[in-house]
Amino acid sequence: MRKFLLLIPFFLVACASSRFESGFSPVYVTNTSKYMLLPASEIESPIDTLERMEADFGGQHLEADLYVISDENQLSVTIFNEFGATMASLLYDGSTLDFESEFFPKKIKAEYIVADFQFALYNADSIKSALEKIDVDFELSSEQNLNERTETRILSKKGKIISKITKTYSCTENENREKLLSIHYENFLRGYSYLLTLL
Repeated sequence: MRKFLLLIPFFLVACASSRFESGFSPVYVTNTSKYMLLPASEIESPIDTLERMEADFGGQHLEADLYVISDENQLSVTIFNEFGATMASLLYDGSTLDFESEFFPKKIKAEYIVADFQFALYNADSIKSALEKIDVDFELSSEQNLNERTETRILSKKGKIISKITKTYSCTENENREKLLSIHYENFLRGYSYLLTLL
């Protein structure tokens, strides 16, 4: 339980005081750049996976399991404790955003969780276009190494890196499409990072 409660500051990053049921409040990518969530249909490639999360914030390290479904209809994230019990769940479908947990304080803004997933998983051109409107730069690069491909997404403003997202895919010849293996998300402005690894 103690480990799981350490997730609270991780999800509270950059959250000014506001009502919990804020609908689609803007996400402050920087202290002045306000990002509005994209519709669920902007997902790049659908995923339906169980993942292990290792997160670091303020010198604290925590681990939890996540079940993530992201497709053109929804983003669904369920967080489990070490015993497999559901500790929190989030559902975003483009028109509604629900975050339920008996363990998190109600002032947590679920928009920030959704935004992190969007920056990592949503269509790069759509993310770039949305960020340009708030004067945030978006860079995309890719590197092939044997049977793995690494994709890097960088959010920056005036040359200063805000976030760096590194995704690793397997791409063997006998597979019809790439398989997402991991997502490493680093937010330098807010001082947190996490690694999601496919189980």
